Amino acid sequence: MPGKIHPILRIKHQSPRDSKRVPTKIKLLTGTYILQPLRYKIYKEGTEDHCIACDCKEETLEHLLIECEAWNYLRDPILQTIKNLLTTNGNVREEDLTCEMTIQVLMDITKIQKIYRVTSDLMSQIEFQSRRLVFLIHNARYKLVMKDQAKKKTA
Repeated sequence: MPGKIHPILRIKHQSPRDSKRVPTKIKLLTGTYILQPLRYKIYKEGTEDHCIACDCKEETLEHLLIECEAWNYLRDPILQTIKNLLTTNGNVREEDLTCEMTIQVLMDITKIQKIYRVTSDLMSQIEFQSRRLVFLIHNARYKLVMKDQAKKKTA
């Protein structure tokens, strides 16, 4: 809605670097982040819809954030930190952390804040980790896209 600030932007930053991570997170949240199917439509680059990192599945938001094995080395430690924060400091049981809930936490922690009585300090810590993960995956993915474009130019 025009004129309203999304609640995720009201969460305080944990570090000065955090402000550089916000635009990528907002693009994912608003659906303006260009995943491979859209990139192919626009630029006719790479495979039609397959993930450029693993070339196994269609690149969707869920695949990018949770499923793609190419990003496990980035994702696993951060997701473990988020899981520990939620189960230790929040009212979240480990069995509640389904794939859908994990994506919700990564995309917009404010949606589950009231359900699980997540404090603003805890929400800030989790959002910091979430932004960090999204930014790390984005940067690693961007390097692959640039490498792919460089190959095409030399070919």
